[in-house]
Amino acid sequence: MRRNAASSLAAGAWRLLGLCLFASYPAVAHFATPMTALAVLAALIAYLLAALWIRNPLRWLTPPVAGGAVYWLAPPAEWLLFVPPIVINLALAWVFGRTLLRGRMPLISRFALMEQATLSPEVAAYTRLLTWLWTLLFVAAAAISLVLALSGHRDAWSLFTNLINYLLVGALFLGEFAYRRVRFRNYRHHSPLQLLRNVRRAKLFER
Repeated sequence: MRRNAASSLAAGAWRLLGLCLFASYPAVAHFATPMTALAVLAALIAYLLAALWIRNPLRWLTPPVAGGAVYWLAPPAEWLLFVPPIVINLALAWVFGRTLLRGRMPLISRFALMEQATLSPEVAAYTRLLTWLWTLLFVAAAAISLVLALSGHRDAWSLFTNLINYLLVGALFLGEFAYRRVRFRNYRHHSPLQLLRNVRRAKLFER
């Protein structure tokens, strides 16, 4: 019993560490020095890799070791900060867009089936359109990030990638939820928190 409690506590602490790294990175990238931002980015990447591949307590060492190594040993490479916003947005566009190919179920339709037993033609068309909207949002965000990075206006780039990009995603998520509650008021709807849980449950990379 105590071992299970300790294991649950450790797992919760590990998730909290990941949340803190993820939540702090935009602020650090915007306000701190480039090397500090690169160190936090390295720690975040190390955390993700450790979460996937390391199952023993040594994984707790990987984020601080990676962050410290980049901060103290790596040569200046500010251009690396421009890469994550482009790669992440393109990856998310791929996750959504690939499900729009012929013979595949749109990703938002998959989420909708977690709320409804079946989808009416109207809902199916709506979820397909919404999948397109998310795909285009991420493609546009990647393109804007690239243009701003190449423009040399670092402040404008940082403002977009570390704040506006997240606000756009949040606005679409919450705005669509409110719109859907009105348009499909006769259907059952999960809460926004449950919708996020559904994203975790969905097999995003299945063929």
